[in-house]
Amino acid sequence: MAPTRQQGGSQSPWPTLDEQLREAGAPQGSALAKLIADNQDFSMLRAEEAQDKLRLPPWLRVHWRKNHPDYTYIPGDPTGGYPLALRDMYIWMTLHPDLKAASNQSGSTSD
Repeated sequence: MAPTRQQGGSQSPWPTLDEQLREAGAPQGSALAKLIADNQDFSMLRAEEAQDKLRLPPWLRVHWRKNHPDYTYIPGDPTGGYPLALRDMYIWMTLHPDLKAASNQSGSTSD
């Protein structure tokens, strides 16, 4: 059985906001920290997702579900109903917590 955590005065299988911020390495006040905080409605997720092995944080799953409300999960789908690229996006976000792509630092232009 997975450990439960106190969240909002009740037992929850989901990590707390602080745990999620730490796991993502999200600096306080960063765009990533805001994105994580804005996606805490775990009622949008299936209960079994709390113990799956997809290595996708719950806030990112919620964000995906908010932006793809018409997607239907198919039982037995090994992806859990999430695109495989979502894991790569998570890694990128942890490396760029301002959520901005690096600009061309060289100053050169191509003709």
